[in-house]
Amino acid sequence: MTLFFSSPIGLGHITRDIAIAMEIGKSFNYYDFDFITGSKAFDFICNENDSSPVSKFNTHNLYFPPDFSIDDGKLSNSFVWLLKYVSYFRKSKIKVKKLLSTRDKNLGIPSLIITDEDFASLSVGKDLNIPRILITDILRTHFIRNGLLSNIEKFLNNSMCSLIKSSDCVIIPESGDNRNNFFYVGPIVREIKATRDELRKRFSFNKTTILITTGGTSAGHYLIKRTIESFLRLRKRFDCDLVVSFPSNISLNYQGDKSYRNIGFVNNIHEYVYAADLVISLAGKSTIDESLVYGTPGIFIPIKNHFEQEDRAKEMGFSYEDINKLDIIMEENLSDSRLKKERKASNGAAMAAALISKYLNK
Repeated sequence: MTLFFSSPIGLGHITRDIAIAMEIGKSFNYYDFDFITGSKAFDFICNENDSSPVSKFNTHNLYFPPDFSIDDGKLSNSFVWLLKYVSYFRKSKIKVKKLLSTRDKNLGIPSLIITDEDFASLSVGKDLNIPRILITDILRTHFIRNGLLSNIEKFLNNSMCSLIKSSDCVIIPESGDNRNNFFYVGPIVREIKATRDELRKRFSFNKTTILITTGGTSAGHYLIKRTIESFLRLRKRFDCDLVVSFPSNISLNYQGDKSYRNIGFVNNIHEYVYAADLVISLAGKSTIDESLVYGTPGIFIPIKNHFEQEDRAKEMGFSYEDINKLDIIMEENLSDSRLKKERKASNGAAMAAALISKYLNK
C-alpha cells in the first residue's frame, strides 16, 4: 500500500497527482493508493466520474489549511499567513502520526509515502524511516522580502531544505538538469483522450472562445470581473465568446451585460483549456502547465505579492500590472492564429510515473 499525500492548498497539487496516479496505473498496472488531502482538493477527487479509476481510490479528508488574505488581487499580511501555516504544519503532523498509528494496527506501516508539497507527511515519514518521494516545484519560499521578519522565513527555509534533501527521490515538475536525488521531469498535466474538435463540439465552442478560470475559490474574483469588462468592449470588434469557470456558490455580483457563459466549477477544466482559443487565469502552476502542454495561448495575471505566482507570470511575460491593459493583451492574442501563438511542452507525467514505479512494492 502506498500513501499519496497531496497538499490541499489550491487544486494544482491534486490535479497533477491524479495525472501521475493514472499514468502509474496505465503503465505499471498499480492502483493501490490511498489519497490523503483535504478541503477543496478532497472534494475534487471525490467528484471524479464514477467510471474513472480515480474514483476507486480510498481518500481521506485530513487537512484544513489557512486561507490567503487577498484584497483586489493583492496578497496581504504575508507574515500572518506564514505563522498560520506553521501552526497548520504542526497540527498536520499530529494528524499524520495518528493516521499512521491507526493504519499500523490494522494494515501495517505503508511501504511508501508519496507527498506533493505536504511537508507534514514528509517529516513524519522521515521520523518513521518510511521511504519517501517528494513532488515539488518550490525549493524555498520568499513571502517576506526584507526586514527582521525575513530572518524567521530564512530559518523555516533552511528546515524545509533539509527535509527535502532527506527524501529518497525529489520529482520537480519543471525543466532543469538532474542532480543527486533531484529529478526534473517538466510540467505534469492530465491526459486528454478526445480530440480538440470533439471537445469543442461537446462544449458548444462555435466561435473563437476565451476561457477565464481561477480555480475553486474566490481568490480570482477580481480578475474575472476585469476580464468580463474587457470582453464587453472587445466583442464589439471580435466575433468571440467568453466562457467563465467560477464556483456557483460564489456570486460574481456583476450587473453588466450577461453575454458570457458561466459553467461553474468543473473537474474537467483541463479539457476546456485544451478546447479554448485563449485562456485567462491567475498564475497558478496547473493552468500554466496545461496551457503549455496543450498548446493553448494564455494570459496569466498573478496575485500581487504572491512570490510563486509573480515568478511564474514573469516567466510567461506577464505581471500584476497587466490587469490594467487586458483589452490590449486579449486583442493581441485574438489577432494571431492559435498555431502562431502555440508554445508546446512535453507532459512529464510518464517520466514521474517511471521514477515512482521503482519504489513501488508490487
